[in-house]
Amino acid sequence: MAKSVKANYLFNLINSGSQLLFPLITFPYASRIMMADGIGQVNFFQSIISYISLFTCLGIPMYAMREVAKVRDNGKKMTQIAVEILLLHAFLSLLGYVVVAIVCMIVPQVQTNVPLFLILSVTIFFTAIGCEWFYQGIEDFKYVAVRGLIVKSVSIVLLFLLVKTKEDILWYGIYTVLGTLGGNVFNFIRLRKYLYRNAVHFSTLHPFRHLKPALQIFVFNVIVSIYLQLNNVLLGFMKDAEAVGYFTAATKIMIITMSVSGALGTVMIPRTSNLIAEGKMNEFKLLIQKSYDFILAITMPLTVGLVFISNSAILLLSGDGFAPAILTSQIVAFNILMVGISGVMGLQVLYPMGKINIVIVCTGIGAVVNVLLNVWLIPRYGHNGTALAYMLAEVAVTVSMFFIGRRYIPICFFKREHLHYVLGSAVMGICLYFISLLEFGDSAMLVTMLVVGGGGYVAVLLILKDAMGTIIFEVVRKYFIKNRINK
Repeated sequence: MAKSVKANYLFNLINSGSQLLFPLITFPYASRIMMADGIGQVNFFQSIISYISLFTCLGIPMYAMREVAKVRDNGKKMTQIAVEILLLHAFLSLLGYVVVAIVCMIVPQVQTNVPLFLILSVTIFFTAIGCEWFYQGIEDFKYVAVRGLIVKSVSIVLLFLLVKTKEDILWYGIYTVLGTLGGNVFNFIRLRKYLYRNAVHFSTLHPFRHLKPALQIFVFNVIVSIYLQLNNVLLGFMKDAEAVGYFTAATKIMIITMSVSGALGTVMIPRTSNLIAEGKMNEFKLLIQKSYDFILAITMPLTVGLVFISNSAILLLSGDGFAPAILTSQIVAFNILMVGISGVMGLQVLYPMGKINIVIVCTGIGAVVNVLLNVWLIPRYGHNGTALAYMLAEVAVTVSMFFIGRRYIPICFFKREHLHYVLGSAVMGICLYFISLLEFGDSAMLVTMLVVGGGGYVAVLLILKDAMGTIIFEVVRKYFIKNRINK
């Protein structure tokens, strides 16, 4: 029996919260040792490997999560699908390492540090055996959260023990791999708890039957990666590693902030897929509307907050050497709202309904906008040009998805209650502006802004007797209680 959406969201929020907490500890340390060029080189290599991994995954994670969610109450069917997908992913990973070898031999930028590139390429193997999609499909978010906390804690210890100087960049690469995907080994071992060994026979397995439907997701992932990973690649080729380092520092804070709202999306995909498969459309519509309302209530203040805290956050997390990344962070802050809205429309509604082609078209529009603007803006504005191109690409995706797919989306996009979130965010912004005029240290300024800004926003919703304000208050309260228990 699946847990409630609230429970799943809470566990996934804990997992996302750990992704927020641990970079606050590790990135300031790593950025001061590796400096912008070291951080930039690692992220440049990671961007190339991400493209290879994109082809080896071939859309499998998102496709497999939906398929497992549909049959999670049938142990035999679930076992067969899981085994077939694992075999398909293993075959594609072997092809991926052939590409890794070719890149090492022919790309001059990679040949500057082949050992680092090979270390980072281990993520391809970890991704193949990780089967994170299986645990998301059966909605076992508690295990994912606990495992994530343990693995991240161990990786932090390794970082402080092994990375002492800029010459320890290989150890930093090992930390990067283990900190993000090291826990996938435990995922693979734990599959024995859910799969039936005697449920399927080798002769009945047909792994390549999943190839065609996964290709649709692959096309979507390729397009999305154009304005995600290609940002770093274009910036690295057209500028230098230092510019990539500044952009990385800015987007890292955005991604950390975005994880608060993104936690809900991960929970909703398997749940909406299961409701549609069982024909429970009324429950589906009610759940989607609540999800959209919640995303607006979360992403509006997060966007406003990041605009104001970027100054303190960048200097505190990365050091004075990353001051050029402050404006970059403020520009990409608007992606939090755009990605939140498009995520509800595309991944929570259109994809489970089988309208993946609409999602592909809309993300394609964003990719074209991103590439064209990058080519135009990078020579003039460097990393800030990439940030602007990235932000406008997400706007293009959200707007096009609203107009093209609206008739399929059972959501009331504009409600009176949504004005509460606008008013609360405006009050929050005013408070943060006056706080920014005070003379605090970066650490004290960041904490003060988070407490006063967040508290002010929730207070406005509670004064207006907005139901979402009570929900946010309860989620935050339970989240911190759970965190204290885990600690």
